[in-house]
Formats: sequence, structure tokens, C-alpha cells
Amino acid sequence: MLKIELRFGEINPMDAMVKQYELLKEEGIYRAFINGYSKRGSVVFDESKISKEEVLKRLGEFKPKVVGVQRLSLEELVESSYSWNNHRGEVKV
Repeated sequence: MLKIELRFGEINPMDAMVKQYELLKEEGIYRAFINGYSKRGSVVFDESKISKEEVLKRLGEFKPKVVGVQRLSLEELVESSYSWNNHRGEVKV
């Protein structure tokens, strides 16, 4: 699997929400996050089902720029979903 981090040139929050939903309906795309306020996003997909070029083509209207690429195994994808991995900082008591 491949995770691409993106920065968008032109996007608004409503279009971002719609496009995120459309991407998540595609076979082979496992995660899609598009933030229309910060103009950033990421997509995790299976390269054997959809190509990077095809993903970028579907986002073309927003002028995406790839700022990071990471290969992931299925185990890494699942582990990153655990709630204890999704915190911004440690709580000090």
C-alpha cells in the first residue's frame, strides 16, 4: 500500500468533503483525508487496484502537489488506526 501526503493549490471545505467521500467509495482506496481549510490531505491506497497517477487525476481540479510518499504494510495501516496511536501529546498528571 502507498500513502501520499498532499498539499492543494485550490480547494474549499465543501468541495474537500465531497471529494473525500467520492474517493472513499473507490475500490482500492482505504483512507482519504482532505482538509479544505489547511489545504492538506492524504490518501492510502492499494497500488494493485488503483495507480498513484489515477488518484492524482481524480484530485486534479484541486491542483495537488505530492509532499510525501510512504509505503505501508497492512499491519502498519491497521496499527495506525488504534486509538492510542492517535493522540497529539502526552497527558501529564
